[in-house]
Amino acid sequence: MPRRPRNTDDDISLFPFLSIIACVIGVLTMMIATLALAQTDTPDVAQIENFEQDKKTLDRTKSRIEQIKLEISDSLKLREQQQQNAANQAEIAQMLAELQSIEKELAEQKKIQIVIPKVDPKARETANEMHAQHAELEEQIAQLEQDLKDRKDRSEANVTVLPQGSGLNFNPHFVECAMDSFVMHNQSPPKRIRTANAIKAREFIELMEVAANGKNDSIVFLVRSDGLVTFRTLKGLCDKRSIRNGKLPVVGQGRIDLSAFTSKKK
Repeated sequence: MPRRPRNTDDDISLFPFLSIIACVIGVLTMMIATLALAQTDTPDVAQIENFEQDKKTLDRTKSRIEQIKLEISDSLKLREQQQQNAANQAEIAQMLAELQSIEKELAEQKKIQIVIPKVDPKARETANEMHAQHAELEEQIAQLEQDLKDRKDRSEANVTVLPQGSGLNFNPHFVECAMDSFVMHNQSPPKRIRTANAIKAREFIELMEVAANGKNDSIVFLVRSDGLVTFRTLKGLCDKRSIRNGKLPVVGQGRIDLSAFTSKKK
């Protein structure tokens, strides 16, 4: 059958509408792209990019600084090693010079011929003569030592304590004050006691009791030049108990002679 002819009067063309839609979409797309590009060009993004770039530059600079430090350290070590090598070389040169000087002296000494003089057999000393001379020398040394001891005893003259003045009517009890100790001369023989033990020393306590209970008894401290601390300690003990006491300075280190008081008592 033949095809039926198409009626073109009733057809509608959609091309203009689609073209408008396409144009609108294109315009919107261009606007969106423009806005996106405008946002990417903001100062914040530029600062971030600059920060990243500066950070990379800083990292490269730090790496270069560390490398330079290593190079400087290696250079200093090399310089110290060179200085040490120079010092070692100077020391070696000095030691070599000293060695050469010693070798030269040894060579000169080897050239010296030692000549032992001949001794007449008649002039030689026998063993008995040497023993006799040794005994004689020992005797002389002993004599010199005894002389020295006698001179020392004579140089240390006795210090004599004499009764005089208004003190003739009291009964003294002598205590010698020396450095770190004191001597009880009322004991027979005299007894030395340490100053640190004065508080509990039985002999000194008994002496204070005698001086306290006696009518004319008194303690007399004989103070050496180095016994001032001991004197103050003992005097303090006496003053606390109201015990009569006095002092006499002793000049020198000689032995104290109390024979005048001994003869008085007799």
